[in-house]
Amino acid sequence: MASDDDCVIGNGVTINGRLTGDEDVTIEGRVEGTIELDSHLTVAEEGTVVAELEVDAITIEGALDGDIVARETVQLRDGCQVTGNIRAPRINIEEGAIFKGNIDMDVDMPEA
Repeated sequence: MASDDDCVIGNGVTINGRLTGDEDVTIEGRVEGTIELDSHLTVAEEGTVVAELEVDAITIEGALDGDIVARETVQLRDGCQVTGNIRAPRINIEEGAIFKGNIDMDVDMPEA
């Protein structure tokens, strides 16, 4: 669930293109394209993302198809479905998460 300070892309909203910013974002709808955030991204349980991502941190509860580069952490929650490669220094995959791809944790990430 999004906090009051999050930017929320609501259920029923579809964005095609490039999403950039420096505040926390929660996706409850659908985003296709590229996402570059200097903050935390949450893909809510009902959210769908088909994109290449570069973020500080990400929590995935819904569906994501694309490669992820995270400067801090990646969290795959129970029930999520992720297809793509993950590059991050810290990754947490909960029991019940579905993941297909490669993981690279031996990385020196540039400062944002």
